[in-house]
Amino acid sequence: MNKTIDWTPSVPEGRWATLGPYYAMFPTDFVREAVARFSRPGDGVLDPFCGRGTVPFVAASTGRFAVGVDVNPVAWVFASAKTSPEPDVQKLVRRIHEIAALVAPEDRHPENEFQAWAWDAGMLGFLRAARRELRWRADRTDWTLAAIILVHLHGKAGTAVSNQMRQSKAMSPDYSVRWWKAREMRPPEIDPVTYFEARVAWRYTKGLPRMREWSEIELGDARDRLVSWKGSAFRLLLTSPPYCGVTNYRLDNWIRLWLLGDSPLPNGSTAQKYADREGYRRLLMEAFSTARNAMSPHSVILVRTDSRVFTRDATAATLRCLWPSHRMLARSEKPVRSQTQLFGDKSEKPGETDILMLPPLDRRRPQGYRSVPDAAMTSVQPWLEAFPDRQPAANRSVRSVS
Repeated sequence: MNKTIDWTPSVPEGRWATLGPYYAMFPTDFVREAVARFSRPGDGVLDPFCGRGTVPFVAASTGRFAVGVDVNPVAWVFASAKTSPEPDVQKLVRRIHEIAALVAPEDRHPENEFQAWAWDAGMLGFLRAARRELRWRADRTDWTLAAIILVHLHGKAGTAVSNQMRQSKAMSPDYSVRWWKAREMRPPEIDPVTYFEARVAWRYTKGLPRMREWSEIELGDARDRLVSWKGSAFRLLLTSPPYCGVTNYRLDNWIRLWLLGDSPLPNGSTAQKYADREGYRRLLMEAFSTARNAMSPHSVILVRTDSRVFTRDATAATLRCLWPSHRMLARSEKPVRSQTQLFGDKSEKPGETDILMLPPLDRRRPQGYRSVPDAAMTSVQPWLEAFPDRQPAANRSVRSVS
């Protein structure tokens, strides 16, 4: 990879790398720099919380084989479409026409008040037919088309097929309806065939990115899905786990999940908010423990996490437990403007911390990182005692990485 080439929408890699708005997205340049610095062509790269698939996309397009895992179907569709898109654009065009021809009269009738205000009848009919007909789990044409529809399912006026909404995060149905009614805002009348043909044409007009190695995107919990990858000897683990209690990945994606077959209204599940601290600690320990079994002993681990103390320290302590011989370095920064903000989420963020684990013989110290000695993390020692079988060598004590 020539790192001097910017991945802008004018090149295939740039156009496909950014496919899919998703909360807490990895900046593409951060991933490109990390993959280039900490792995070589032919190495394996693993992301157990891959989100929209930036890590496997960058890895495979630069000659590294890659595996990404995510529990959220929306993330899986985006990641699958960018790493393995349908190469024949005409198949997508034909599929759009097929779905339009399968719209039944009842598809045009909303199931609830939110749908009545979110999309006009013609678009709603197409979306409901797509929901019924797309075999997005098994067919490459269908997961590619599903991804393109999901991108434009809701967002700002002029950028999506819906009434005015945020793009990166689905708002509550009651709030949305009240907001539209108060402003007398009706959904735009858009011909779905014409619209999605144009979106497909734009996505493909610069061609497809060249995948120089294979990649695989797994749908499910990393604690389960990574078991079969034991002994694979990945050389780089690059990931960003969900932050404790910050966002609810199901609730924030409930509209897009509906298109993939979920319920027409959010059900209030908090399973993907990770708000319970004990459950969050166990998620980190179990997921990274399973991932460790797929890594080379000389692997590099780079984890971007929240700078809030609990999430940051729990992540650091987990990594120290599981890679006791590795050297830990860290850097923290408050982003000026995140990719999530570029997709419409302008809420204030506390910043992020990158935790880097280097194998014993790797004496590099990348710019901006500083060493984190074990004696610098005592505040998280009590919960480590819940995992006596995973205690670091020499009963290392730990405290905050700040």
